[in-house]
Amino acid sequence: MDIHVTLRHGPLEVDIDADSEDDYQSELLDLLEFLEEYEERFSDLEPDSGGSESQEAGESLDDQASMDAFTGDDNNREQEQSSSGEDSGKADDDEAEIGSLAKKANTSVEQLRSFIEIDPDREDPPFIVPETDEFTDTKKRRQFIGSLILLAVWDDCYGEDRVRSSTLKDALELSGIDSSNMYNMYDLSDAEPTLDKSGKGQSATVGLTRPGKREAYKTLREHLDGEI
Repeated sequence: MDIHVTLRHGPLEVDIDADSEDDYQSELLDLLEFLEEYEERFSDLEPDSGGSESQEAGESLDDQASMDAFTGDDNNREQEQSSSGEDSGKADDDEAEIGSLAKKANTSVEQLRSFIEIDPDREDPPFIVPETDEFTDTKKRRQFIGSLILLAVWDDCYGEDRVRSSTLKDALELSGIDSSNMYNMYDLSDAEPTLDKSGKGQSATVGLTRPGKREAYKTLREHLDGEI
């Protein structure tokens, strides 16, 4: 004997097909155990018997929301909202960091963004956007000015008070400044009190001293004012 049973509970519809009384009873027992296990969640799927025609028209949306809650899709929505919140928080942090540097250099965020390219993910080094050939006449001096500005950006916007000398060289090249023989810039009289170099070779790092930071902000401000 073929048996077919359809159970409808709100938006949930379950069909049971069985070839014999024993098979039918087995399927039914499994279903009852399932309903008992998720009784609380199924209560959220109960249809509103007093709903108007307009409510019935929107029932499919409500049912989908209820099914999402039952199947756990609400977790995906929470993850999406969380991800959106993280992106928003990251953008706020980025704006605050750039704003802090702009304030120290006595300039606007817009001016700073037009002058310095900063990777939003902080994976690529910053670089100077405008032409740097007019910084000064000598390569050694251009390297020094560029280093002051870039190290200040690393410190304020990347949270790195020291960087590898090789990474600084890459940033100078991206800024259109020849980085060859960069060690010569440390011979400048104003390099010693402003640049803090440590180590040799591949392990060499460089950062700004306290006077170096003040000089970097001053240099950046002067350039944006067109006084360099």
